[in-house]
Amino acid sequence: MNIVAELYISTNTIAHMSEGILVVTLPHLPGYRIIRVLGTVHGLTVRTRGVGGKISAGISGIFGGEVHSYTEECERSKAEALVRLRENAQQMGANAVIGADFETSDILAGTATVFSAYGTAVIVEAEY
Repeated sequence: MNIVAELYISTNTIAHMSEGILVVTLPHLPGYRIIRVLGTVHGLTVRTRGVGGKISAGISGIFGGEVHSYTEECERSKAEALVRLRENAQQMGANAVIGADFETSDILAGTATVFSAYGTAVIVEAEY
């Protein structure tokens, strides 16, 4: 069984992960056997909120609704954290990351947000 993991990176863009580091949220990778667990791996990015985004958020706060500028920035930040996760996993010698998850935290009194992707770096081989 061969699995091609797909990751939504940014608006209307699909990156096929059949080449490179496979990243899954599952604690295992169906169709693959874990040969070695290398340890935890992460990818981080920190973003500040610009004046335009703050104004847009303020207006949306008054009238309600989605803050599109923040949503777009969150998508870009998530994708960047994932790229860094994959790079760090590759540096560890992994060919996959299992148990992947994302987390955000506000820092600097809410003026910046940390976007984190983390998981377990592993070496896998196909079961067939």
